[in-house]
Amino acid sequence: MKLLFAVAFTTATQGVLAPVQFATTPGWHTGTTKGRACPGVSASRCTQAWSWASTVRWKDCRMCVPHKTLRTLPRNGIIISVSRVHERPVVAKRQIEWPVRIRPQEITAGMEGVPNRYGVYQLFARLRGGDTVLLSAYFGRSHPTKADLAAANTQLRLARLR
Repeated sequence: MKLLFAVAFTTATQGVLAPVQFATTPGWHTGTTKGRACPGVSASRCTQAWSWASTVRWKDCRMCVPHKTLRTLPRNGIIISVSRVHERPVVAKRQIEWPVRIRPQEITAGMEGVPNRYGVYQLFARLRGGDTVLLSAYFGRSHPTKADLAAANTQLRLARLR
């Protein structure tokens, strides 16, 4: 099954940001960015980092809505992009536990700028400790199969926060 998965994270551990670490999985590509200040503010106010894992190569800028990558996404493909942001004050109200689990009823057909033929999942929440998680998942069909969801959730379950 072809699957695209991108995930972004920052973590504030003794002042150092570390991206999420994905398990080495056959057929998957991965990438990360180092922690850096959020656009337009100082690093003491907000820091972020980005990671991704996919079965096809990432074709877009870091932390962008993956329009170019979506154009190459097969029907059974997936893109997941997650940012974990250390920000003060914390804005997200909803608190979650890691790992995140994507459920079929949380997926909509498309979103602004993304055609309805793609399924989209979005999450904005805070983790224990106060860091914010911004997660977007794009599926190659508006209603992903059980196998697609299982593959995406396996990658999320295996991803480690440092």
